[in-house]
Amino acid sequence: MRKPIIVLGATGSIGTQCLDILQFSLEYELIGVSLNSRFENLEPYLFYFDSLKYVAISNKEAAEKFKKLHPSYVVFTGEDSSLALIKECNKADVFNALIGNCGLRPTLLAMRQNQDIMLSNKESLVIGSSLIKEEAKTSKSHLYPVDSEHVALAKLIKEASERHVDEKNILKYIVTASGGALRDVKKEDLTQVTPEQVLHHPTWAMGSKITCDSATLVNKGYEVIEASVLFDVPLDKVGAVICRESLVHAQLRYLEDGKEVLLQEYSPVSMKVPIAYALSKGELGMHKDNQEDLANIQKLHFADIDYDFYPAFMYTIKTFEKFGNVGMIYYNAVDTLAIDHFLHHKISYLQLIEALGYTYTHLHDLPVLREEHLQDIIKAAEDYAREVIALIEQ
Repeated sequence: MRKPIIVLGATGSIGTQCLDILQFSLEYELIGVSLNSRFENLEPYLFYFDSLKYVAISNKEAAEKFKKLHPSYVVFTGEDSSLALIKECNKADVFNALIGNCGLRPTLLAMRQNQDIMLSNKESLVIGSSLIKEEAKTSKSHLYPVDSEHVALAKLIKEASERHVDEKNILKYIVTASGGALRDVKKEDLTQVTPEQVLHHPTWAMGSKITCDSATLVNKGYEVIEASVLFDVPLDKVGAVICRESLVHAQLRYLEDGKEVLLQEYSPVSMKVPIAYALSKGELGMHKDNQEDLANIQKLHFADIDYDFYPAFMYTIKTFEKFGNVGMIYYNAVDTLAIDHFLHHKISYLQLIEALGYTYTHLHDLPVLREEHLQDIIKAAEDYAREVIALIEQ
């Protein structure tokens, strides 16, 4: 008997790739999906999933249109529609591909119901790690990362364990970055950067928000934080380097007999590889090569991150260090709104960066994070983001 699964954020880039894999799955039976409004992106899949019964659409107008076109489905609507879906499908595994702060509450609810979670939603860990750690004390849920970097790190940590490497001898847990669409732009030319340039990623095909975050390296800052939380290691033991080809996804450096050893994990530039790994709950192997001279053999190009060129990378990590989860709720709200304004030509790329720097340097008097106050904090953060962007636009 196949295991039931629901996919949150099913019409986004990660969500649709998950659906592509589930079409051919012998282990899973898709019973529910959630989306915001673009149900036309779901319609091509309806033919393939006879088991699909529940559809959650947060946009009420889109939900009404979908119900008229497809009356056989049970439809949940409103901003809490994903929560209603999880409650209804409380025995199913949950693939969380939601984007933004809205992904945290579904993660917490699924944990409370002891459901296994394949987690693509970065914000769950970045803004809610303290809540997730508290929930994990009593939950029987297992969290499986979906990001290629964290999947790769999980494999490397397992490899190190099989080599009997003492955790105390691990020097650095490293995620890689492509450098984003602006990596070859001169610093003095950043004043002229357009949204079209930023959205033209050199190696990955992703949604607009994460593609912008890749250009600023905010995304990589989030991934450093996530790695610290996922693998329960100090933040200062997690780092990032640039691999231009995006073929190496993570590295692990450790000491063995007084010598430094480098493990590296690489795979094709396709999110379907880590998605499949997450769906297998860590049972699916990934191609790896642990030779120290992999970079020379494959003629890959690595580089340290230039903090002057990518200041938002450090703004992201430092905000988390200084202000914790609540600070990241505010920071992510500013980042999300600034990206929206940039993509609509309302602010420049450097103003986007300025908004993030302003947030890091000016946040203060933040409340303690409690789940019952989460929505109020998110609303306050969104109000703060509007104030910051209005100030930057002056």
